[in-house]
Amino acid sequence: MKFSARKVVLFRTGYKTLLFGLFIALLFHSCDMSVEKEKVEKILNDTFFTEQAENVEMHYSDSGTLKAIIYAPTLERHPVEEPFTIFDKGITSYFYGPGGKVENSIKSNYGISYDSKKIVELRNDVRVVNIQQEKLNTDKLIWDQNTGKIYTDAFVKITTPENIIFGEGFEANQDFSEYRIFKVKGTISVNEENK
Repeated sequence: MKFSARKVVLFRTGYKTLLFGLFIALLFHSCDMSVEKEKVEKILNDTFFTEQAENVEMHYSDSGTLKAIIYAPTLERHPVEEPFTIFDKGITSYFYGPGGKVENSIKSNYGISYDSKKIVELRNDVRVVNIQQEKLNTDKLIWDQNTGKIYTDAFVKITTPENIIFGEGFEANQDFSEYRIFKVKGTISVNEENK
């Protein structure tokens, strides 16, 4: 079989065109792949997966000294731009003093912690007990870890060994050893109640 010079030139030109076409196709395909890869990476970076745990026990310490133990039946952490953690089945916290003894405890039926703000909001039957066995009952309590304060604008009931005090609005240091009630609604002497 003989090829004329013209057929050979066309064959070479066709071959070059075919190679050039394949090169362009691969180039566009790789561009498509990099675009797709960028899309996938963006979705993964923009998508925050909720973390869930059951029967949680968290220990907090400072310089090797135990400061608190927190128990929760469930925990749901949302690692969004402003991360937060929900304790939708309640939370129980025990806070320890320098001697390793429990100084106070807090229990509630619901809690939410705003991680970056360092604020914890407790709701639904919040109960606080300090080392003097003074008790606080309310439906809402905020713990600001930045200031070391606990406070609420809701109705409160404080029970001491001597009195039961009702009020609206409350502020205390986080160990509940010093507190004040903003609007006292009434006081009942424990001795009078037992008569």
